[in-house]
Amino acid sequence: MKRAALLCMIMVCLLIGSGCWDRREVNDVAIVIAMAIDKEKGGLYRLSVQVPLVSHLGGPTGGGGGTGGDKSYYVDSAVGQTIRDAHNIIQSRMSRHLYYAHHRVVVIGEQLAKEGFGEVLDIISRFPENRLTAYIVMTRGKAFRLLQAQPQFERFSGDAIRELVKAVTIPITIKDISQMLNTPGVDAFLPIFEPVDTKPKGKSKEIEATGIATFRNDKLVATYSNEEIKGLRWFQRSFAPYTTVVNLDGKQKLSIDIYKGKAHIYPVLRNGAIHFQVKVYGTAIVVENLTTYNLSKKEVVTVIESKLEKEVTDNIKRIFDQIKKTRSDSIGLGIDLARKYPREWKATYRDRWNEVISKITYKIDCKVQISNVGQTTTNITKEEPQ
Repeated sequence: MKRAALLCMIMVCLLIGSGCWDRREVNDVAIVIAMAIDKEKGGLYRLSVQVPLVSHLGGPTGGGGGTGGDKSYYVDSAVGQTIRDAHNIIQSRMSRHLYYAHHRVVVIGEQLAKEGFGEVLDIISRFPENRLTAYIVMTRGKAFRLLQAQPQFERFSGDAIRELVKAVTIPITIKDISQMLNTPGVDAFLPIFEPVDTKPKGKSKEIEATGIATFRNDKLVATYSNEEIKGLRWFQRSFAPYTTVVNLDGKQKLSIDIYKGKAHIYPVLRNGAIHFQVKVYGTAIVVENLTTYNLSKKEVVTVIESKLEKEVTDNIKRIFDQIKKTRSDSIGLGIDLARKYPREWKATYRDRWNEVISKITYKIDCKVQISNVGQTTTNITKEEPQ
């Protein structure tokens, strides 16, 4: 009898607990691929979302975004007192529920970056389907214009931005930027992307990584081109490879791919003066030889390595000078100082690091090794000089 009563109770519990009370059908949701946030006049916020159009996806006429005729996505935008308010306005005219769990990138507009985007990060983190692994970038002008660009190789500009972030610039996620903003001794930076005309000029717009934006606290202080910011790559957890051109004697040039690198920072504190000893190690390969030199000769490789070391040193000096000028610690020198001198950091430097950093000194020691010169040691079209 007891066993039968227990069995009945179990069956009732299974019946009550079955089913998904909060389920949503796939055809009832609008999946947000990317979102953009701008600051408007009067302190208002503009939220823009990029949503794929299901009727335009798949099928034999699919292909690239710019080759399939009509766009395969839809960008909607609304202005509200808060981001959530703007979201509600968009949702009020959207027949499907906006679903953010698959968004790949967040774009910050230039005006919002100037006024400070810290509050926006708090709002984004409170979305029920938030992704801390989504990439965050900045653009010049209005952020929603970047979502309206139509790349040729991807269906959605959000996908194009995500792939470019991973391939050609220094990737920053929402988690990364949140840690930067909440950690004393380091200031935030973001990659800059812009919509550009295709070459030759056509109807569509491509997405291009054009530089880096640096911040003090959460406000924009300076922007730099990709060339100006090469030195920043050496101080990341994962080195972002890049290619540079080495000029040997005015006319003869080589393209060098620096694919591995790391910078070690050693702070020294003497009589209240802060000095940083920076040791840089890199590995490179020759990918293009427009010279008449034989790269199998050790003395030639030594000259190339020396040129590379000077260029890398100059790039890193440029970063340090930018940090001292703008008082924006994009490298995280304060973190290294805090690790070695925790007592002095807490008592003297932590609360006024952005003032003290303009007075630091530094010395850079660089060593770059060429590991491979390619399948041929001379330019096959030119005769080696006698």
